[in-house]
Amino acid sequence: MNPTTNTGKTLTDAEIAAIATDFETADIGPDTAAKIKKTRRTSPRLGDTKAEVVTFRAPSDYKARIKQRATAESRTESQIIRAALDAYLEPHE
Repeated sequence: MNPTTNTGKTLTDAEIAAIATDFETADIGPDTAAKIKKTRRTSPRLGDTKAEVVTFRAPSDYKARIKQRATAESRTESQIIRAALDAYLEPHE
């Protein structure tokens, strides 16, 4: 199973190999490395707000089911979980 990007695009083996080759042959100096590290430390955003991390315990089969659904819909696991919570937390009248 190939990984997906943050936007849900599934990467092919050829794309992964090309990324690895680019990385291996890149001349990354200390300034560039520092920039990369700095950008990776920022908190992700959802729309205009900072994303929060929510931790909870669930049955062990949830992870596989979430991953399977995400793959089938070409979405991230986080997107699947947020959609499920949104559906459940809809106001009841």
